[in-house]
Amino acid sequence: MSPSTSSAEKHLEAVVATLRGQRLVEVVYYPLPIDDAAPLAAGWDFGDRHEPTMGVELITDLGHRYSAIWHNTFDEYGLEIFPKSMTDFLVGGPGGSAAVPVSDHPHWAGLIGREIAAEICWDHDPNGTARVPSAIRLGFVWIAAGCSVGTGSAASFWLGTDDVMVVFTPELASRIGITKDL
Repeated sequence: MSPSTSSAEKHLEAVVATLRGQRLVEVVYYPLPIDDAAPLAAGWDFGDRHEPTMGVELITDLGHRYSAIWHNTFDEYGLEIFPKSMTDFLVGGPGGSAAVPVSDHPHWAGLIGREIAAEICWDHDPNGTARVPSAIRLGFVWIAAGCSVGTGSAASFWLGTDDVMVVFTPELASRIGITKDL
């Protein structure tokens, strides 16, 4: 890290470093609730991407829980990861986000038990003055602060929103604009 690296960048790098080498044993999504009658947002699975909106909880073989959420520590919305449970960030119960286990989903099932190789994908804020974490790459998947607009091949993507998106292919990550570093 350069001498000008902020304390927030150093902290995020340190948290991501603790993920490396652990094995993923469970993944839980926290989609945006629609209302009390329909607590789970419909349609978070878009094939090569998922949109769990509020965040993703990763549980490792050491029993550690990490929450990947959109956050504004870096002035713009970015994807940050915290060594805490998602329940520390969200309201549960009526009107709150519900946990949706996805470890058995075809995109995640083959990744359970694999060693995590985590890195931060940095972007610049709109003024070009600060780095913002746009995504966390887990070696096999990208968890990003962003959302889609539209569907299918006509979909466009925005990074830096108050949403969480999970991307499963390098081609889509590139199309969205997620890069390793700038």
